[in-house]
Amino acid sequence: MNLPIGGHELYSFIIVMMLMIVTPGVNQVLVLQSGLSFGHKAAIYNVVGIASSMFVHTTLSGLGIALVIMKSPSLLSLFKVLGGGYLVYLAINSIVSAYQLSKVSEDTIDETYVSNELENGRKSFTKGFTTNVLNIQTSFIFLSIFPQYMNLENNLFMQSLLLTLVFVGLLLLWYAIIIALIFKIRHYLLDRRVQLRIKAVTGFLLLVMAIKMLLK
Repeated sequence: MNLPIGGHELYSFIIVMMLMIVTPGVNQVLVLQSGLSFGHKAAIYNVVGIASSMFVHTTLSGLGIALVIMKSPSLLSLFKVLGGGYLVYLAINSIVSAYQLSKVSEDTIDETYVSNELENGRKSFTKGFTTNVLNIQTSFIFLSIFPQYMNLENNLFMQSLLLTLVFVGLLLLWYAIIIALIFKIRHYLLDRRVQLRIKAVTGFLLLVMAIKMLLK
């Protein structure tokens, strides 16, 4: 089977993308927060949302819309405000949830309380999808890094689609490892004080990342 991108370029792309994926960022904080607070199923929905949003970025990049956004100061600022604002919203929700949890008298919180408190599959998917769609760093990957591994001899759309599928496959592999670890340890984390710290710390991290996004 002849691929539109050479083997050497593809191997290089895999290494670069894997390094980017494992670097801590907004997506990892979101998945860890969902998994540790609401269970591995919530984390899975998060990851499916994140992966789905990659194909939106591929479409925007292929149509040239992403480039227009990056080249327009006003559109870029709007993009940053929307992305940063959504992260602030998630951060505040997490911090408020931590405060509410501090009022609970029980030391051990059962699975039903945690899973019903805030989260369901649709919300988890939406959080992952929306966060990554509005993440300017993801647009940067598709506009600045993908073209370095593409050539003019083959169909550009097919090359972009192939790179996206490889990227998504690597992302799913990495998060499958994280979710498996969450599944193994989560039953040790149902203490109220532990859950409170998880929500507070991840909320603070999301807030810091939102501020960084807005100031870039």
